[in-house]
Amino acid sequence: MVKRNFIAWSLAISSILSCGLPMSAQSATASGDKEEIAKAKVAIEHKDYSTALKLLTPLAEQQGLRPAQYHLALMYLEGQGVAKDPKKAAELFKKAADQGGKHAAYNLGLLYAQGRGVPQNFNKAFEIFKKVADEGDADAQYNVGLLYLSGQGVKQNSEEAAKYFGLATAQGQVDAEYNQALLYLYGKDQTDRSKAFKILQKLANNGFVPAQSNFGLMYLRGDTVPKDAKTAATWITKAANSGSLEAQYNLGVMYHNGAGVPKDEKLSLTWLQKAADKGYPDAQFNIGLKYEKGNDVPKDATLAKQWFKKAADQGDKEAKQKIASLEGGAQTQVQTPK
Repeated sequence: MVKRNFIAWSLAISSILSCGLPMSAQSATASGDKEEIAKAKVAIEHKDYSTALKLLTPLAEQQGLRPAQYHLALMYLEGQGVAKDPKKAAELFKKAADQGGKHAAYNLGLLYAQGRGVPQNFNKAFEIFKKVADEGDADAQYNVGLLYLSGQGVKQNSEEAAKYFGLATAQGQVDAEYNQALLYLYGKDQTDRSKAFKILQKLANNGFVPAQSNFGLMYLRGDTVPKDAKTAATWITKAANSGSLEAQYNLGVMYHNGAGVPKDEKLSLTWLQKAADKGYPDAQFNIGLKYEKGNDVPKDATLAKQWFKKAADQGDKEAKQKIASLEGGAQTQVQTPK
């Protein structure tokens, strides 16, 4: 399925912590104040948060300097030298954004999307991201694409999503390029699947884990390429070993079915368990089936129900049906890879 989570959000917050000040912010600050902010940044890098806090607080709150507001907001957001306070972070980001701070505006958009420090408001998040995206920021372009794709804060529009993914991809935003490939893969135009294959192949060879998983699935299904379960297993195993829950789940199913790998119920359980323990609902459902049927584990109806409930609590319809019908003896088969 097309990825709809806002992965760029968490990546952007962490990367911005170590980025330099925007040139516009620097030029708007007196040289003496710039030195104080530079000292604060060095202090943050050395985890001397008390010094950074002493330097940044008066510059941000008394003098209203945009770079100080921005970096102090990050400290409150991450709990560096102060108790975590997303509300305070949002206030400081807004002050910096109102002075033209692009990075501050972007992070304010994240907080509105996440509902951290401010009420969750996708309309506001979209408005902010769109403004920053149209100024050329790749991460903002990616998130605008995701909001168009999911229809959060704006009317769903796959064409606009593709447009913004394309803009971000042109700047090297890998998550956007990956989503662009998935739009090609699952779109209505069957001729676009070859484009998806080429993009996923490139990303997979470059070590991008989600692409490795989906590239393997193309071989497993014979999508654009001849079916090749062994090649599929190679790529899906790479992704599974790198922590992809979807790949771990699919590899568990492949060992159950003997698809591209020897049939091995113990390894099937191992991989399903890895994904299930991390909260992947399809894996939780299949673990429940194993305990229900006694496939390489002691038959245990109580544990089976517990795993079915974990999946059902995440909205898995088959798990809900299974719980409802379990006493009646209804049979459900192990799912096939997605």
